[in-house]
Amino acid sequence: MSNIFKAMKAKKKRAINPDAPPRPNLMTHDVKLRDQEITVNNLMTSVTYLRDRVHNLESKLRNQTNYLQALHNKIIKNK
Repeated sequence: MSNIFKAMKAKKKRAINPDAPPRPNLMTHDVKLRDQEITVNNLMTSVTYLRDRVHNLESKLRNQTNYLQALHNKIIKNK
């Protein structure tokens, strides 16, 4: 009978180093990953928007330059 009682006896806890960092928590990792995914998605959206904006502004500048060049050429021909 004593063997049965030994199996039921509570095990001693290991000594914990008080200076050690806290043990990882899977829930915390999940939250951090989710936050990082949201941040990456926001950055990707911003980059896409800015890329489109730069493309539009370059197109506008190109059109204005062509217009002014044509106007300049017409003024020079009429002199």
